[in-house]
Amino acid sequence: MKPLRTLSIGAFLGLLLLCYDEGATAAEIPDLIVLNGKILTLDENVWFQWPKTQYGGRLLEAMAIKDDTIIAVGTNDEIGKLAGPNTKRLDVNGRTVLPGIVDSHRHITGYRPQDFPQVQAVKVPPSGDKEVVRKGIFDAIKQEVQKKKPGEWIIINPEGDVARQLILFEDIKRADLDRAAPNHPLILNEVGSGPNSQIRFNTTARKIIEKELPGTKFFSDEFIKHDGVNLSGLVIKDVILQGKEAEYAESIKKLVIETHLPYGITSVATRVMRVPLQAYLLLDAKGEMPYRFCWLFSDGSYHNGPGFYRRMPNTAGVGSKYVWSCGVQEEAVDSPSTGMCTTMPSKNAVLTERHKRSGIDTCFLHDPVVRASTKDQLQFQRGTGYHSSGDHTADLIFEMIGEIQRETGMTDQQFKDKRIAFEHLHIIRPDQDPKLKKYGILLGIGTNYMASNLNPNKPDNVAQNYGEEYLKWQMPAKRFLDEGIMVLNNEMGTNPFESLKRIITREVCFTPRLPGEGEIGVEKCMLIAPEQKVDRITAMLMSTKWPAYYLLRENSIGSLEVGKWADFMVLDRDYMTVPEKEIANIKVLMTVIGGKVVYASPDFGVVDKALFKSPEYVGKAVLASAR
Repeated sequence: MKPLRTLSIGAFLGLLLLCYDEGATAAEIPDLIVLNGKILTLDENVWFQWPKTQYGGRLLEAMAIKDDTIIAVGTNDEIGKLAGPNTKRLDVNGRTVLPGIVDSHRHITGYRPQDFPQVQAVKVPPSGDKEVVRKGIFDAIKQEVQKKKPGEWIIINPEGDVARQLILFEDIKRADLDRAAPNHPLILNEVGSGPNSQIRFNTTARKIIEKELPGTKFFSDEFIKHDGVNLSGLVIKDVILQGKEAEYAESIKKLVIETHLPYGITSVATRVMRVPLQAYLLLDAKGEMPYRFCWLFSDGSYHNGPGFYRRMPNTAGVGSKYVWSCGVQEEAVDSPSTGMCTTMPSKNAVLTERHKRSGIDTCFLHDPVVRASTKDQLQFQRGTGYHSSGDHTADLIFEMIGEIQRETGMTDQQFKDKRIAFEHLHIIRPDQDPKLKKYGILLGIGTNYMASNLNPNKPDNVAQNYGEEYLKWQMPAKRFLDEGIMVLNNEMGTNPFESLKRIITREVCFTPRLPGEGEIGVEKCMLIAPEQKVDRITAMLMSTKWPAYYLLRENSIGSLEVGKWADFMVLDRDYMTVPEKEIANIKVLMTVIGGKVVYASPDFGVVDKALFKSPEYVGKAVLASAR
C-alpha cells in the first residue's frame, strides 16, 4: 500500500473555509473533533536534522478526524467550525495530547500464561548452593513426569546464576535429562536474570525440534545452550503451540489490551515467529487488531538453514494499515546472555574463565551458519534489527557489507535504503560513527540495559567487567545525534515514560531480587554518561516520529499532522513542564488509534461509549450512560 500524503497548505486552508460553504458535502465533515487540548504535533519542518534551531512542532488546541485520518489541526474555533450535525466531540479538558508511542523493538508476540497451561513452566527458586539447585531441578522433573502423560512437554525454569552455571559448565548434561524424562520432551531453561538465559533439551525434545525447525540440526548443543533467549520462545510458540493460532490470536489481543494500550503504545515492531504471525494475520483479517504491528521474520537459520533468505521474497512494507512487514531480522548475532561481542578488554578474570571453560564465543557472527544467514539478509532482504549489543558485532556487520559491495557493486545508498538498525545498542566506539552514518544505520537504545551496570551478575555490566571509562560509549544518544545518526528509543519496558526519563536524565535504577545481585529489595541508582542526555522533545521524537521511519510508515504515523492516521495519547500532566524526575510517573488517561478510543482511564472523566473501537476496550472507563 502507498503511504498517505500530507495535504498541501492550500488544501488545509480550504478545509478551514468549509464552515462558510453551505454546500459542503458529508465526505468533508469530520467524524470526530478533539478540543481544548495542548496538542504537541511533533510536525517538524525538516524530517531529520540535528542540531535543530527550531523543531518539535506547534502546540495547538484541536484537531479534526475523518475516518481514521487527521484532516485538520488548529484552534478550537477553527476546528469547531468544521463540525457537522453528526460529528462527535472529545473534550480533553486542557490536557496534553501527544502522538502514540511507536516502539521499534518491543517483544509483544507472547501470550497470557493463563491461556496456555500446557506451556507453563515449573520454576525452581534460586540458591547459592549448587547441590540445592540441582536437587530442585531433578525433583521438579520427577514430579512433572508423574503428572504428565508420555509425549507431553515438560518445561523447567531454574532461576539464578548457579542454575546458569550448571548448564554452561555441563554439570547437567543431555544424558542426565534423558534419564530423568525418557518419555517426555524436556526443556531446561535458566531464567530470572533478564536476558541471561541458558537452555538445554533432552534427546526427545531435540528430535522433535529438528523435525519442525530443520535449521537447528546445523547447530550443536554447544552453540544452542547459549541461546536460551531465542530458542525457548521459538520452540514454545512454533513447535509446542503449533495449530493453536486462533487461540493464540485471542490471547495476544487480550494481552495488548491489558498491558500495552494503557501506556499509550499504538505501533510496535518486533521479530516474529510463524504461529504469532499467523495469529496477528487472523486478527487483522477479522478487523480486530488492537494496535499497529510491523513484523520482522526472524530466526530463519533455525527455521530453514543456509540459503533461506536468498529464497525468501522481500516483503518489506507489504500489508494493511494494522499489520505489515518490516522485513527480516536475525536476532542471534551476538550473545548478551553470556557477554558482549566487544573489543573492550575484559578485566573480570572470573567471567573470562567462565567463557573459556564453557566454550562461549560471545560473537555469534563467528558461527558460519549465522554469518551466512546474516549476510544473505543484508544482500537480499530489508535486513534490519541486528542485536548489536557490543561494538565488535558492528565491526563484523560492516565487514559483511563491505564484502557484499565488493562482490556485487551495491552502493552505500542501497544500504541506506534498507534502513538497517542496531538494536539493544550497548557499546559503540567513536571511530565507528562514520560507517554508521555512511550506511544510514538506525541506532536503537534500550535504556533498561544501562541498569546492567548495577547488577554484578550481568556479563554486560560495563563498569564492572570492562571499566567505568567505557561508560561514555554506552548508548551515547547525543554523540550520535551530533553526528547526524538517527537514534530510536526502543524496548521501552512496561512504562515508556520510565524509558523517556532515563534518556532525559541518564539516571538508571535497579532493585536486586536474586542472590548475588546486592541487598535484595534495596534500590540502587546511578548516572550513566550524563553528558549524553537529550531534551524532552528529542526524547519524544526518538519514541514516536523517528521510529515510524524504521517501521516504513513515516508518512502515516509518529506525529499529529494532516494526512496521518489519528493515533494519539492523552496525559494526566504536561510532559513539557513536569519536573524531570517525575516524568516516569506520567499516566496515560486515554489512547486513541485511528480515531477510535482503545483505552480510557476512569481518571479521564466521562467518555461517550460511541467513541470506543468496540466494547472490548471500555474496561473501567466512566461512560456517559453511567452518570
